[in-house]
Amino acid sequence: MLASGAWAERICAPSVSLAAILEGVTEAKAVTFRTFEPWRQAPPLAIEISFANVGHAQQYRTALASTILLTGGLCAMSEGRLDNLPFIVIGGGIGGTAAALALSRKGKRVLVLEQAVDLTEIGAGIQMPPNAFKAFDALGVLEAVQQVAAYPEQLILGDMLTGTVVYQTPISDAFIERFGHRYALMHRGDLLQILVSACKASDRITLKTSTRATTFRDLGDRVVVSTADSETYEGQAMIAADGLWSMTRSALFGAEPPRTESYIVCRGVVPISEIPEALYSQSVTMWGGPELDLFHYPLRRGEIYNIGASYRDPNALTGAGNPKGDRDVLLTRFRDACPHVKALLPYIDVSRAWVLYDRPSLRNWAKGRMVLLGDAAHPTYIYISQGACMALEDAVLLADQVSKVDGVPAAFRAYEDIRYLRAARIQLTSRQFGEVYHATGVLRDLRNALLATARPEALYDTLGWVFGAADADCLATSAAAG
Repeated sequence: MLASGAWAERICAPSVSLAAILEGVTEAKAVTFRTFEPWRQAPPLAIEISFANVGHAQQYRTALASTILLTGGLCAMSEGRLDNLPFIVIGGGIGGTAAALALSRKGKRVLVLEQAVDLTEIGAGIQMPPNAFKAFDALGVLEAVQQVAAYPEQLILGDMLTGTVVYQTPISDAFIERFGHRYALMHRGDLLQILVSACKASDRITLKTSTRATTFRDLGDRVVVSTADSETYEGQAMIAADGLWSMTRSALFGAEPPRTESYIVCRGVVPISEIPEALYSQSVTMWGGPELDLFHYPLRRGEIYNIGASYRDPNALTGAGNPKGDRDVLLTRFRDACPHVKALLPYIDVSRAWVLYDRPSLRNWAKGRMVLLGDAAHPTYIYISQGACMALEDAVLLADQVSKVDGVPAAFRAYEDIRYLRAARIQLTSRQFGEVYHATGVLRDLRNALLATARPEALYDTLGWVFGAADADCLATSAAAG
């Protein structure tokens, strides 16, 4: 849960100077004064004063009662000044920067608070199906993404034990015609930098790093967010894009640990020049095995190669943060893999591992002027490559509702109504695909037999509701459709 902040008072002083306010404050400890942006250019003056304890605050009230009008709390704000407040976004990852960009393109001011020192992404490859491109277009970054992405020829599922291809589907002109865009492959860091650069280019967006939100309050007409460095920010609303371990979600909807089936993934990103020709493929290839998998595909215009190995490890330490992998465990788990898969294992970096999680689906993502976005609302497994896509879609649809619906709370409710079923279906489908990839025994035989007779375009039908049709806005399509 988020911790409580220091004792603070807000005063409204329509015609009192700072000198007059300071006069008589002799016993207060750790007193800090900070003007708040909405009042900088026009009265009344609003100042927050933090005290060591409530006794000092009461002494201050008594000392200045004859000098100013002390409201005993937060002074009300006129509607005009409220409109000048920014939307506060907690988290500067892909979802948070996309939300800032989407809102700014609707004419809203945005303040992004990120606890990390730099706005960088730790990770490796990320797949971007056509629905992501619809979001990129809405965010104005489509061209930048197209310039840095790699594009696969096919999507392939192979049996890890036999080394045979079980199913493959081409990313052909028919695919593009049906869904409106190509299927792309990117490094997560490249995508974040595109979004950050677009945010920096907007005069409506302020990015603040090394800033960890610790407390927040919904005051009815606005929100107040306090940070670990004792700063306080006011906004029209707060958007929590603080990821899987969202403290905001815990504070708003109750603390509950995410779910895991004890799968961890270790990744490697290496220059294409280091990959032997026999091991290289221009396609997205997933090798499915009994409770393990290995995937590989090119990134960054085909300059680097992304390889990931995932296996179930009940001994992996779970919780916020990332454990280390273990090469001996990796090699033991993949001992029965085909020669092609074994030849790729040396390129896996085991110095860092990611435990795979999701969470139960939420019906409500918003409370008043506060709302969840991306993994804070609906973390999902990686098996249909929709985690980042869902955050991008959230950002576009949230900004769209804010611009269309009268009142922030009503807009947030409309946003969750549009999104919650689609997000829940994505979570469920991702789990189901994971079961197919990791099938064992008879279920593995059944998978291979069924997919051996499937049409190459069958995946288009299975995931058509995810990717969206070229002539329809998949961002607003009901999850029940298709």
